[in-house]
Amino acid sequence: MHKSYLNYTFLKQVVRYLKAKQITELENDDGRKYSVKRFLTGQPQQRRKRLQIINGILPAPRKLSKRQTTIAVDEKQELTKELNEQSKHPKVRGIRRGTRADFIHNGSFHEAVGPLLVIAQCFCLMPVRGILAASPKGLSFRWKSFRTWYCILYTLVTIADTGLTINMVVKGVLDVRNIEPLIFHANILLASIGFLRLAAKWPQLMRKWQRVERHMPPFQSWREREALAVRVHKVTFVLITLSLTEHLLSTISAIHFANYCPSRVDPIESYFMTVVSQIFFVFDYSTWLAWFGKILNVLMTFGWSYMDVFLMIIAIGLSSLFEQVQRSLERVKGQVMPESFWTRTRLQYRLICDLIEQVDSAVSAITVLSFANNLYFVCIQLLKSMNTMPSVAHFVYFYASLCFLLARTLAVSLYLSEVNDRSREPLKIIKKVPKEGFHSEVDRLAHEIGMDTVALTGLKFFNITRGLVLTVAGTIVTYELVLIQFHEDQNLWNCN
Repeated sequence: MHKSYLNYTFLKQVVRYLKAKQITELENDDGRKYSVKRFLTGQPQQRRKRLQIINGILPAPRKLSKRQTTIAVDEKQELTKELNEQSKHPKVRGIRRGTRADFIHNGSFHEAVGPLLVIAQCFCLMPVRGILAASPKGLSFRWKSFRTWYCILYTLVTIADTGLTINMVVKGVLDVRNIEPLIFHANILLASIGFLRLAAKWPQLMRKWQRVERHMPPFQSWREREALAVRVHKVTFVLITLSLTEHLLSTISAIHFANYCPSRVDPIESYFMTVVSQIFFVFDYSTWLAWFGKILNVLMTFGWSYMDVFLMIIAIGLSSLFEQVQRSLERVKGQVMPESFWTRTRLQYRLICDLIEQVDSAVSAITVLSFANNLYFVCIQLLKSMNTMPSVAHFVYFYASLCFLLARTLAVSLYLSEVNDRSREPLKIIKKVPKEGFHSEVDRLAHEIGMDTVALTGLKFFNITRGLVLTVAGTIVTYELVLIQFHEDQNLWNCN
């Protein structure tokens, strides 16, 4: 047989197979399963043709048998029923009425942290796809996506705004009031870059987290299963609400200051000149530029608070894993357990420790940034508290902001140190193991818990434990004593 004819026959079979595969996938989407073999024999094609004849699309070449007509009519009724069901219950993306499945939690950290990431993406952070998927398998990160481009654009604009702030600070007088905006903008810029890098690692990190969760002791009730999600949502709601309240008070204070020290005739223009002064230090005033600067200021303010919220949620998720192991040990407290139980418990503990190391390597840079940011602004706010407030609006905003900053700094330290506290709790149960149930695995587990320091770190420079809270407090007092020497009451609230 001729060689070209063989090639033509082979290519024809390949094309026919690919067509069969494509039609098979389409038919599967409609709910009907056709194999490639059946298509090659012509049966699905004849079936589709019969449907078209029944619907009047094609003329009937001959009279169909009773059996063929019945099959086609039944298929038509099934398709019509499916279409009616879809029209009654359409798939709505976005806001929809909740169902029972929406309120049943599976206890995973991926499910609990989903709403927090949705809020973050509204403010140009964490551009990860599939954050509301049923499992971490649906997570993905792509550089060529709208979310990523949106976040990169925000980062570029933040770089430009930081450059304008540097220009304003350099050409002005270097004092406490002028350098504070520079620290704020630089902190937000580094945070946006840090979250963009974290987003690239997030899908793999969540899959690792899910594998660890599968090895944990099972939940005993629905309350245990929903405890993590409820706690995460409560903390997020409280902190975001307080952050929004603090920003509203800041806006009221800025409006009052714009009226107290007007830089222009129009009070609205005076307000924008006060809020985004670094932009109009270079450019002439324009309405669109003023609103653009204000929107950017809102995004930056959220990112400033989101760092602490995100770290607290991460710490809550890691602590919950230790809590699952602890509940499993408390159920057998004082009982004689086989060696296999303690082997499984030790492996669970080691899996959590390995996960903490991986999470710490991904978020430790953000941790350092958060602690440095809180330390600086606490010192500056305490220094400003020694000044006389020019109005009641300034007084209310300032002390509300100071209390919120102190509470947030303390909360971050305590939540992150909870990981270390939870990691040592199994020792209380191990000390009560009966003599008859003491195995070598129990001794190994006790040795690992007692000797290893399991904690989140700040780029490995410091471990976040409860003792760090006192260290930070002592550092703040030391810096405050130094800053008092530069205290200038009349220069912090003047109109110049």
